[in-house]
Amino acid sequence: MNCKHCGSENTHKNGKEHSNKKQKYFCRDCKRNFTEDTELKLQTDKPKLGITLDEFRDKHDVEHIISKTLSKLDRNLIYEKADLIKLSGLPYSAQGLSTILETKSAYCGKTGGKIYYSHPDTIKMLKEQAKLN
Repeated sequence: MNCKHCGSENTHKNGKEHSNKKQKYFCRDCKRNFTEDTELKLQTDKPKLGITLDEFRDKHDVEHIISKTLSKLDRNLIYEKADLIKLSGLPYSAQGLSTILETKSAYCGKTGGKIYYSHPDTIKMLKEQAKLN
């Protein structure tokens, strides 16, 4: 069964809906759930060729991935560098990762030899309170 969201064949059965007993599926590629639907099944039987620019950037553009991750940071949470990298889903060895993180000064501050990341408003407040440099 192809995924109704991304067209991937990398899916598996994931139980049945209680209300209408339709088979549920989970896509391992886009991480979304969907149900068996004849109309959609006919549309997705065609193989998907190519990916959009956004899909490409979401997979391969380190700066785009970091920017997207930073834009979603919670004002009430502060992350160490390692946690931020885990949150982004990038490997520590991603090319240019450290350089890109260094350019995101609105999202980071230092104290005790460690770099911390958070929402820009939180970082600004902590810098004003002299908790971060």
